[in-house]
Amino acid sequence: MVELTIRQIERSDLDKMDYTFKSEFGRTHANDLHDQSLSDISFFVAWLNGNPVGHALVRWVGPRAETVRKDYPDCPEIYRLKVLKEYREQGIATAIIKKCEQEALKRECVLIGLGTDPTISSKDNLYKQSGYGSSTVNRYIDTYKTRSDSGTVVTIRKDAQFLIKRIAS
Repeated sequence: MVELTIRQIERSDLDKMDYTFKSEFGRTHANDLHDQSLSDISFFVAWLNGNPVGHALVRWVGPRAETVRKDYPDCPEIYRLKVLKEYREQGIATAIIKKCEQEALKRECVLIGLGTDPTISSKDNLYKQSGYGSSTVNRYIDTYKTRSDSGTVVTIRKDAQFLIKRIAS
């Protein structure tokens, strides 16, 4: 049986990560590694058979959205959680979330949060199933840029809700 390993990204991982996953628009995985070296983020990667199959970042300097950061300035945010399609439904995303929570506990955080689609039902929402609940930010606009298949830069704006989980007393 192959064991799933989840650890922070290292410089030696960059080629495999760049080949397997698209980075956030206007950034590279090397940028994320640099931010991790500054302790602004942690970039966790899930590995099977020496290959990356999923990842998530934790932003330690408060949530990315100003609207959310006003209410939760010290709450780390999990974002860019992704698992390759062929590895979904195997508990990998849940394991990555748990790794993020464990790191937050080590850093003596009381809460951890994340943004999600507000229209997903509780039974289909992995985060709610993992103990995340409503915050004071029920709705905000999550805005980001991406590149379409044709190469055009597109700005995406979508409704989001910020969910939080108390991980310490």
